[in-house]
Amino acid sequence: MSTMSPTTPAGVLGLFVLIMTLAFAVRAVASLLPPVRKRERKMRRIVIGAPVLVVGIIAGLVALVWPGAAVPRPAAGVSREVAVTRQDATYVHRVRSIPVLAWHQVDHACSPAAAVCNAPGNDETVSKAQLTAELSYLRTNGYQSVTAGQYAAWAAGKRVALPPKPILLAFDDGTTNSYTDSTPVLQHFGFNAVTFIVSEFADGAVTGKHPFVGWDMTWAQLRALPSSVWSFAFHAGAHGHVVNFPWNKSCTFYYPCQLPAETDAAYQARVSGEITQGRRELSQELGSRVNTTMWAVPWNDVAQQPGLPVSGKDPARWLAKWASTQFKLIFIQDPVHNGYLHERYRLEVHGTWTEQVFETNLRNNVNDGFFDLSR
Repeated sequence: MSTMSPTTPAGVLGLFVLIMTLAFAVRAVASLLPPVRKRERKMRRIVIGAPVLVVGIIAGLVALVWPGAAVPRPAAGVSREVAVTRQDATYVHRVRSIPVLAWHQVDHACSPAAAVCNAPGNDETVSKAQLTAELSYLRTNGYQSVTAGQYAAWAAGKRVALPPKPILLAFDDGTTNSYTDSTPVLQHFGFNAVTFIVSEFADGAVTGKHPFVGWDMTWAQLRALPSSVWSFAFHAGAHGHVVNFPWNKSCTFYYPCQLPAETDAAYQARVSGEITQGRRELSQELGSRVNTTMWAVPWNDVAQQPGLPVSGKDPARWLAKWASTQFKLIFIQDPVHNGYLHERYRLEVHGTWTEQVFETNLRNNVNDGFFDLSR
């Protein structure tokens, strides 16, 4: 049932009428009393008028400070502070989905002005013109990039400030052209990005080892990248991003391949040791700009499904589970496993795509819920 608040115009009028009614009632009572001398009449006015004055003062104070029924009150047993906290947390999680896009190289074996970069034997590189068109589409459609830290906090269900239409942009491997040609484009649109680093590539660039020198950035060059644009995360250590076992025809990769002569314990020690050392070196070289919660899995292969290259029995039953104890976010291009064992889907952009294909793929992935927090 609704009640009338004394702070509303109707409530104030009601109090005024009540006070005037009391005053007239007192005056009427006084007129019925027998005549008295002047001094007694003065005393009677004081005795009768004082209570009326007190009632009027109290009523006025109540009208000023009483919160009234018009002010929403929390439910029984819920304080106002708790209600506000819940409302803020709900606001954060109105963002159900954050798309993740990944690029690899820019302007390798194609003209920077090429509308489509059809580099022979390398569909991972885009032209500067392609990247500009793709980022322009994102900006025009309201997307704003978030940092690796913001994304990690959102995925963990923490309270974090997010733009209305957030997106995470990523670049893999640490190749020089990924930064020299993309940094000014990112800055032009006000975007930032996280780059997933291979320690072997940076080490090779430092020591002059082929093919890394001149192709990949050194640790010093990575540190010199503008912090307003770039943050870092783990991609692979000293062996995880090259073909290590060409003779092992069923599986040539480092992480998902258990060699024929390897015991389960030996395989686990090899993989866990390489990843642990690679992460340690990454943090030592790049410091606080490294987001330690993330791993972009080379070739999207964490032995999560039978169709991927894998050898031996242990990778399928151990690798993904162990990785989930080390990383809160494991990026793979596999929407089926999105949300399983901390695995998160991301869309890798290819240089063979036209702008229309890029836009269609992103739009379809978003509409299909591939980037949702939980599926």
